[in-house]
Amino acid sequence: MKNRKILYIIFLIIIVIIIASFFWPKNEKYSISIKNESVLQKQEQIITPVQQKIADQYIISKNFDIVPKDPKGNKKIVLLTIDDGPSGQAIQMMKILEAHKIKAIFFINGMHDKANPGVIGEEAKAGFPIGNHTWSHINLAKTKNIDLVNKEINSNTDLIIKNSLIAPRFFRSPYGVSSTYSRDLVKKDNMISMNWSDAAKDWEKTAKNQDVFVKNVTDGLHPGSIILIHEHPWSLANLDAMITTIEQKGYTFADPNNIVE
Repeated sequence: MKNRKILYIIFLIIIVIIIASFFWPKNEKYSISIKNESVLQKQEQIITPVQQKIADQYIISKNFDIVPKDPKGNKKIVLLTIDDGPSGQAIQMMKILEAHKIKAIFFINGMHDKANPGVIGEEAKAGFPIGNHTWSHINLAKTKNIDLVNKEINSNTDLIIKNSLIAPRFFRSPYGVSSTYSRDLVKKDNMISMNWSDAAKDWEKTAKNQDVFVKNVTDGLHPGSIILIHEHPWSLANLDAMITTIEQKGYTFADPNNIVE
């Protein structure tokens, strides 16, 4: 009788152990590590895009160079800017830029829009920022008439918004000169003033020659160069050679859409 009682107790203990094994957490350490890994993955999904965004952001220095906002970012970058459009060269220029996967700023003068309707819209549609370069390319430093300054800048902004549905983020003074009043107006309108620190000098007749055009740029090329060219026929003809030469020197073209200040 006593032995039967002991066997019965042992049997009950075995049953309890078997039942408990089904409810007991299996490999708790492993479960926790999986849980933590899942959390880390979620954190990476949140953090990584932000880090990438900051790494891709640029600012404009006082010397009118483009500089990575992240001190550890790639400094061997340049920015391409194209003035005095819209013109008949713009569409072909965009094709060359798109072939090289480059974005440039097209600084336009509203007075050219009538002769080249639809170009501003095509540039914006392709993802190229449209910059304000005043309506008729006036010298802002010499213009004392405040009403005229307002009209030159505001009319151009209105045209850009009408054609691109986006307010211009960038402003460039014709001839690279401005006045206190025009600078304050541009700042009030939340536009980033931008000059240049390198140029093809394509306003000179000698720059019609490809070697001269490219050499003018490479002579002044440096990390952060903001390169100026214009919508001239010879600038279009020399654009691909200029870009190819710059890329061969190890430079990357910055996306102007990532300029934050």
